[in-house]
Amino acid sequence: PLRKFAALAIVIGVLLGAIVTGFGCIASVDTGHVGIVRTFGKVENYTFDSGMHFKAPWNSVVQMDNRVQKTTIELPCFSSDIQEVITVYTVNYQISKTNAQNLYRDVGTNYLETVVNPTIQETVKTIIAKYQAESLISDRATVAMEIEALLRTNLQKYNIDVASTAIENMDFTDSFTAAVEAKAVAAQNKLQAQIE
Repeated sequence: PLRKFAALAIVIGVLLGAIVTGFGCIASVDTGHVGIVRTFGKVENYTFDSGMHFKAPWNSVVQMDNRVQKTTIELPCFSSDIQEVITVYTVNYQISKTNAQNLYRDVGTNYLETVVNPTIQETVKTIIAKYQAESLISDRATVAMEIEALLRTNLQKYNIDVASTAIENMDFTDSFTAAVEAKAVAAQNKLQAQIE
């Protein structure tokens, strides 16, 4: 009876080992994510799409979100005539699905704080510094296109794609706003005087 019990225990142990090993060979990647495959900590040069995948038991899979994500930054900038402009800028971005392993290898999973936000800040400040404060108002669409073009180039280096951008607000100092209003009133008064 002991031999039968021992044989049964061995069979159950082998079956449980096979089941555990089988589950260790399956990886599941959620929808909207990409799976980064690692072998003993080394990042492989391929990724898993969403769904079920077979892998070696010694491989591990890290999931990275490749859906469109949004970040909004409020930052102080200076125009070329040294006027302070508080700018609220929004970027919709997503990681490049085909090269997500390079982003994971070079930056990690905290790419928003490490790469995206600092790049946005530097890009917005660089472009705004090329314009005088008054032309930032009149040429806002041109400024927005320049910022987006430079931002696309800068983030592409890290395998991050820009989906869309927007200058949500530009706020000038009270003294500058008052000066612009006074200038507009003076121009209107001059035009009225010429008409009269």
